[in-house]
Amino acid sequence: MTIWGKLVSDFIGRFLNKVDQKGRVSVPAIWRPRLTKENFSGIIAQSGMSEKAIDAYPKDYLDIIQNKIDQNDPLSEETEYETTVLFGGSMLAFDREGRVNLPENYKKDADIKTEALFVGMGRRFRIWDPNVFEDYLIKAKSHMKDRRKKV
Repeated sequence: MTIWGKLVSDFIGRFLNKVDQKGRVSVPAIWRPRLTKENFSGIIAQSGMSEKAIDAYPKDYLDIIQNKIDQNDPLSEETEYETTVLFGGSMLAFDREGRVNLPENYKKDADIKTEALFVGMGRRFRIWDPNVFEDYLIKAKSHMKDRRKKV
């Protein structure tokens, strides 16, 4: 989906959903059309690299990541690490009800138990335990307040 040749920021808002005993959680219905393609309907997910959350995005976001990596030296150790981490994620397909099954290790890494908070980040999103997100949000607001003081 594009406007004037640029990718649209599709993942906006916060949505709290229950995680069932099998680890299934419903992806926000308003986001599902952006995550549904001919060759794959679902999300790409991995344990958060910078935060205690699950990083998630549509399959075509991988092209953005790959284009950035392609600008680096393909034989460098840094590029090797980046590709291993980024492309070592999981493809979580939708079931008939628009749910994905969160892997146990992802839930453990993000402290997700019975609820999952989907937080839009423009072209990607994160899935958080609601309490962990509240702590993060306090830090984020403080950081933004400090940045405004410097401007």
